[in-house]
Amino acid sequence: MDLDLMKLFDGYVRNYHTFNLTIHHGKHSFTMTEIEHFSRLGSMLGYFPFTEDTCNGQNRPMDLTWWDNWDGEYWNDFVLHLERENYFKKDEETLEKLFCEREYSPSNVIGIMNVRNKERIETLLTQAKTICNVENALLVFKTTSSGKAQQYYDVVYAYLLNKKKIIATNTAFVSELSGTLYMYYKSEN
Repeated sequence: MDLDLMKLFDGYVRNYHTFNLTIHHGKHSFTMTEIEHFSRLGSMLGYFPFTEDTCNGQNRPMDLTWWDNWDGEYWNDFVLHLERENYFKKDEETLEKLFCEREYSPSNVIGIMNVRNKERIETLLTQAKTICNVENALLVFKTTSSGKAQQYYDVVYAYLLNKKKIIATNTAFVSELSGTLYMYYKSEN
């Protein structure tokens, strides 16, 4: 039940302007809006999304999950686990949460994290490649390009992993128009 996570990333990039997030919004607004986007997407695809899901109280709360195949007593397919993190100091914790050993393992995971710089992304990718136990994992890192002092991230890197191997990458850029943020691919700008 693998999803085309890079296609989901494309939709995230191309629809970012519809989130109506501005340079004036706080971190919590970004988190809630992005989680809501993926929650609605899961519903539109026919899955059952849950926020702050604990899998029957057995795990730390997960920001968002998609489930399928309810048999009247249990959800039989754990389709997606998504984590969204703003704080730099919680990036490693987010990876551990996505790739931890657990009774119910998702078929797909997405981690969206704000990070300090490209070097930190490389460190996190090295860690992810050693602990990733999922065949379909998308890691999205938001950062600022070197030398720019601004109040919002402007580069978004996406990495698709199959267990311990990176199998695809993509890069999007962020800009603002009258304060509203939008994302785009360089080839489409």
